[in-house]
Amino acid sequence: MALTERPADWRFVVPLPEAKDSQLRLSQIWTLDLKEPLSCGAQEFSFTDPVKVTVETQRTPEGADVLIGISGEVAAECRRCCAPLTVAIRQEFMYSYVLQSEDVGKVQEEEELFYDSNRVVLPVTWLGGSVDVTDLVWECLVVALPLYATCPEGCIEIDSLLPAEDRRDPRFLALADFVDEEKQKGGK
Repeated sequence: MALTERPADWRFVVPLPEAKDSQLRLSQIWTLDLKEPLSCGAQEFSFTDPVKVTVETQRTPEGADVLIGISGEVAAECRRCCAPLTVAIRQEFMYSYVLQSEDVGKVQEEEELFYDSNRVVLPVTWLGGSVDVTDLVWECLVVALPLYATCPEGCIEIDSLLPAEDRRDPRFLALADFVDEEKQKGGK
């Protein structure tokens, strides 16, 4: 059965450097051996290799930055020609945990501080010695999957290889059969 939500047994906790040490970076690496495919965007992705998750943390004057890297390989099918293909996934995501101040207006100012950067701002009231990034790792894995996987060299021109009666997209065969049945019944 394909995964549609984060596995319940996942737990990813990373240490944070001490608040006074803004130069120190701490990192943690996990290898996920996903046996079930992941269902996303009406497509299933099977993992051909274990997925490597790298998380790096660093304190900032505002709170802490968390950099999550996802790398692996998935088997999918081309969205144009339905041929099987393998796609490498390698993405990095930046999250900034910003300590929420007592002033409500300051939160908006803190979010505006990072507005132009490629990071997601997560307001928090407190930061301890570690942070649970389990939900973020799941989010990053799903977002790293290809939205529109296509053959890298370009698809084979199906129209030129097949006779005219076989030039239908195989994904629509069931629909075409249904339409033919309806026409035979006298439907529109």
